[in-house]
Amino acid sequence: MIRFERVTKGPIRNLSFDLGRGGTAKILFDSEDRKNILFGLLAGRQRPEAGKIFFFGEDLFAHAENERLALFRRIGVVPADGGLISNLKAWENLLLPAWYHHGLTAEQAEQPVAEIFEQLEAGEAGLKRRMGELPGQLSLYERRVVALARAMLMEPDILIYDFTFAGLERDAAQRLMNLTGEFHGRKAGRVSLYLCPDDAVSARLAADSTITLTQ
Repeated sequence: MIRFERVTKGPIRNLSFDLGRGGTAKILFDSEDRKNILFGLLAGRQRPEAGKIFFFGEDLFAHAENERLALFRRIGVVPADGGLISNLKAWENLLLPAWYHHGLTAEQAEQPVAEIFEQLEAGEAGLKRRMGELPGQLSLYERRVVALARAMLMEPDILIYDFTFAGLERDAAQRLMNLTGEFHGRKAGRVSLYLCPDDAVSARLAADSTITLTQ
């Protein structure tokens, strides 16, 4: 589902790994700059200087841009800062990709989003009320919840988490971990790839394999 063959970009040198159907993996970093480069490669925003990147058995950069975009409709990405559009309300950010790609209406999205919030904790009613606010008015945790819900509505085959648990209180990080684990198991063959700082919080994250990219 994801394969890197001797990929080099800046400080990332000759990185190879293969993550098959249904697999989970975490990649640990001691440098956020290095993590950002890898995230850019995974998101198709940067080209490797050497090596090849495959999604679903397809060489990512052997395709024209419109063909790459078609591949990414099967891939969900949760950026560390949420990646929300600043002049759209949280609810509009959450719904936009599913509406654009799958024609999902607000009424159709309401129940699955409510279920996501319920899995986080019983007191998420306050978060529901904040869906009418702009991203700049939300906390980091709230922005990541919106980004998670946005990605999950697309029902991707691959979900890439970018420092999703970093910088949060222990309980908040654990709630998000539990949610991503439950979501992973909901669809046969789904792949989850976590980019994580090399810290105690990330050590609690269960994964089939761990890759450490440190000096």
